[in-house]
Amino acid sequence: MSKIEFDFSNPENAIKLSFFLGNGQVVLITSCDARKKVQGILTASWMTPTSHFPLLLTISVGNGREGSEDDNYRSSYALIEETLEFGLNLPSKQLIEVVGKIGTLHSNQTDKYAETGLTAIDAKIIKANLIKECYLNMECKVTDEYVTGDHTVFVAEPVFVRLDEDVFVDGKFSEKHRSKQSQVHFGDIVDMWNMW
Repeated sequence: MSKIEFDFSNPENAIKLSFFLGNGQVVLITSCDARKKVQGILTASWMTPTSHFPLLLTISVGNGREGSEDDNYRSSYALIEETLEFGLNLPSKQLIEVVGKIGTLHSNQTDKYAETGLTAIDAKIIKANLIKECYLNMECKVTDEYVTGDHTVFVAEPVFVRLDEDVFVDGKFSEKHRSKQSQVHFGDIVDMWNMW
């Protein structure tokens, strides 16, 4: 499916986008090191918009600090910390198995694109790749960060958004993509990871 640019500089569109993102979807965070040698993908459910004007969002990423002895836990954190940017990619329910698998692999040990069959596409502004199979791709620059124990909350401003052409139709997000039935939510992958 073709991607189109989304004009979030329009205040009405910015509000619609922030509400669309703020419903608890699982996202795939893409990042890379400054030389683009390591490309990371992180499954994350701790993402939320935090401001309409300017449009800002937050993601919470494990930083390997308090209580974590595992270096793998912090590989995506280290990539975002190095470049102060990341891609936010929204997967559909059709990618549920891939989303679950990504959450069990480590970017510093595995090429997650090759391992999962996802297609990397170039971003327009940031260094990190984006994911073609995701219906919304947002390029973000970190504006602030807060250490919250074993996670760091990154506050970021979107700098470019593109989405599949069927996502935003006639001035609103289509039912196909608004429906929780077609979005990935944390409860969908809990069983895959044998968490409870």
